[in-house]
Amino acid sequence: MRRNLKALFLRRLVAWCLALCVCLGVGSESSILTAHAKDTKPSYKIMVNRAANCVTVYEKDANGEFSIPVKAFVSSCGREGHETPLGTFKTSNYYKWRLMVDGSYGHYAVRFNKGIMFHSIPYYTRNAGNMEWEQYNLLGEDASLGCVRLTCADAKWIYDNCKKGTEVVVYDDPENPGPLGKPTEMKLTADNPMRKWDPTDTDPKNPWNQIRPTLYLTDNVADEVLRLPLGASQHDIYKAIGLMNAEGDICELGEYTLDISGRYDLNQQGVYHVSVRGVGLFGVRTEKNMMLCVG
Repeated sequence: MRRNLKALFLRRLVAWCLALCVCLGVGSESSILTAHAKDTKPSYKIMVNRAANCVTVYEKDANGEFSIPVKAFVSSCGREGHETPLGTFKTSNYYKWRLMVDGSYGHYAVRFNKGIMFHSIPYYTRNAGNMEWEQYNLLGEDASLGCVRLTCADAKWIYDNCKKGTEVVVYDDPENPGPLGKPTEMKLTADNPMRKWDPTDTDPKNPWNQIRPTLYLTDNVADEVLRLPLGASQHDIYKAIGLMNAEGDICELGEYTLDISGRYDLNQQGVYHVSVRGVGLFGVRTEKNMMLCVG
């Protein structure tokens, strides 16, 4: 009887040890995979031109230098008496919503210098439909208490794509906003019933989605790869990509603008990952990530 009990105890002990090893093994592998997934994000450098209220994001070149501009955002830096501090910093904390010092809320806030953050236009409450719309119209001008305000979509891009420790440089160059220029955004009016929503916000509840245009490829190839000839021009881009309004009608040339951002070279054969931005008649923008094939 004792031998049976002892054998049973040993069997249970071995089973418990095996289970523990399996659990530890799975846990370790999961941690490694999670860490690896985090490390797969590209590295970026964010340059904030305080004087021009323009933010440019750079990616590394073949030599490991941050010399390739991939994104440009219009911004609102600190107004007089609350200037955004100059210098070099690193991103640290990330908040989907963050209470600001004036009692407003910032959406997709990313801290990079003590109380200084990238974030959306301020909101009265933690509600995406309660934006301080008059402040949206100040994009491109000094308006904040020191933070760097962006559209909701641009703040979310930094929140999603720039990992903790991303270098941020705040500098002044009033003559040159940056290599990609300074984007513009639409202006909101007091009689617009959608004015308390950021027009760039991709929230499914955003009423701006009702008039948001759609990008499409004119060759109708199912793989949705943007194909351009070597040495392509802006005219070739407009031939390859079109814009449809919310009703599905094709927009005519001159009724919209297109812009491609990302790391690519139209004079170098290759395959690139890019973001295409289209702006229609109402000034509402739409963006789509695409694969660009040059050659």
